[in-house]
Amino acid sequence: MKNIEIEFTEEELQALAQLIDIAVKSQGMGVAEAAVVLVNKIRSAATPDQQVDSNPEFATNIESLEDTGVEDTGVEE
Repeated sequence: MKNIEIEFTEEELQALAQLIDIAVKSQGMGVAEAAVVLVNKIRSAATPDQQVDSNPEFATNIESLEDTGVEDTGVEE
């Protein structure tokens, strides 16, 4: 399959997504699967790549309630 590149402004992408939404509302489930694929491609192209932190920070020490001086009321939330 050949990939084709087309440049869109953000406004044009928004209009395209709205047209796809109208098609789904008009034609129903028959076009919904294709619409989801296309709208997901539009969203991924419109949003910048998100960086995932590969070194998350975790708490190294969790104090018990007795150590903090906080009174345990016994009420669970």
